[in-house]
Amino acid sequence: MNGKVQIVSKVAPGSFGDRKVLIQGYMISNTKPLMVLLHGVHGCANLKEGNKYAALAQMLVQNSINVMIIETSRKTRDRERYGEDRSSWVKEAFEGKTYAMDLFDVASALSFLNRNVRCASLWLWGFSLGGLHFLMITGSMHDKILREANLENPLPIDLNVHGLILSGSGDEARPENKLNVNEPILDSLPEKRLLLHAAKNTKAGNVFAFYGSMDETFSKEACRRLFDLTPTKRSFVILSGVDHSFRTVKGTPSIAPLADMINYLKSYLFKHPGPSSNNSQKTQYLSSKHQ
Repeated sequence: MNGKVQIVSKVAPGSFGDRKVLIQGYMISNTKPLMVLLHGVHGCANLKEGNKYAALAQMLVQNSINVMIIETSRKTRDRERYGEDRSSWVKEAFEGKTYAMDLFDVASALSFLNRNVRCASLWLWGFSLGGLHFLMITGSMHDKILREANLENPLPIDLNVHGLILSGSGDEARPENKLNVNEPILDSLPEKRLLLHAAKNTKAGNVFAFYGSMDETFSKEACRRLFDLTPTKRSFVILSGVDHSFRTVKGTPSIAPLADMINYLKSYLFKHPGPSSNNSQKTQYLSSKHQ
């Protein structure tokens, strides 16, 4: 990245813990698309070396795409201190946080970006729960969820979202590998019907979905169902040998899944396709070239 790239670090109001939603990223030009990245449940997303979203952000900006990363509010951000002890991390960082609070954080960040950042087109890219949050917001279901939780809606307007990308986002977990529904945020998930309603009514101009064939959390069918409900679906892309987090290929750590997804999306990011019945039902299979 050269000196023309502006490094951005901002804070939007959060609902929980430190009451901060961190927004970090790179701006190249307001004549380029903006990609907003959102992590999954209990995830960490920043520009630190080794972070998945930092790697993804660097790949995007190298392809002339502005990028902003959202990290939701929590009690502590020192994930490294917990090492492999995920349960302690989840408890100490998120105990007491609800799904509605997490959704508020995302809406708050998008409201901030809408007010403060100009770009050629807005794209939202969510991983796992992050994709579900973006569906709820683009499908205008966040207002109902926040209102019922007695939280003010920080994003009362509909955003002009040119593209929505779902990576590993399904409508229910595998029966043999249920998410721990007793964990913070997951213990207060909204009814499935609200998610399906949001998918049917998303206002995102183009919807893409990526699925790792070795996803241990969601089945292909669970992810495909959400994608198929969206009125502006484009392509459902299966990445061979890739896990739920898109961090490994056949069990080996790799950034290849991130590179493959960006390479697939590049032409769409700049040619701004409209709805097409020929493309809407397309399923593609990608095999990593960088294993």
